[in-house]
Amino acid sequence: MSREKEPKIWEPIDFAVYLKFIKWPVIVALVLEIAFRFWSLKLGAGLFFEQVEIISWIIRLGAFVNIAIRSAKNFGLSIPIAIVSGVLSGFIIGLAIALFRFMDGFKLWKFFNLITETTTVAVVGSLVAIFIIYASNIKK
Repeated sequence: MSREKEPKIWEPIDFAVYLKFIKWPVIVALVLEIAFRFWSLKLGAGLFFEQVEIISWIIRLGAFVNIAIRSAKNFGLSIPIAIVSGVLSGFIIGLAIALFRFMDGFKLWKFFNLITETTTVAVVGSLVAIFIIYASNIKK
């Protein structure tokens, strides 16, 4: 007697649930990062580009850690849910900051930056989510 596995039923991802879940951490991260970038522009030559980017990445990583921890608390230690939350939040933050860079003029590199920054921040968001869920599993 052989037991055949029942085929898995495909269910579409409801992105509205994820967008509601990541809304406030993403908004806070964007407000902080854009305010910091405006402040650094007003400072003029006081901060170098590398310093601005380091502080920006610290803000982004804080948002990703917050989202991953909230994902673990609300949905359990589910890696797929954390990954989708991390990718969506990273995509939104990366796209918003890439579009923000267009404020001081249009240059060719900024169009390429739309793709690279959005993708890079989305990948980092998913990796942070995976790490937080993995670290949460180790504690148990």
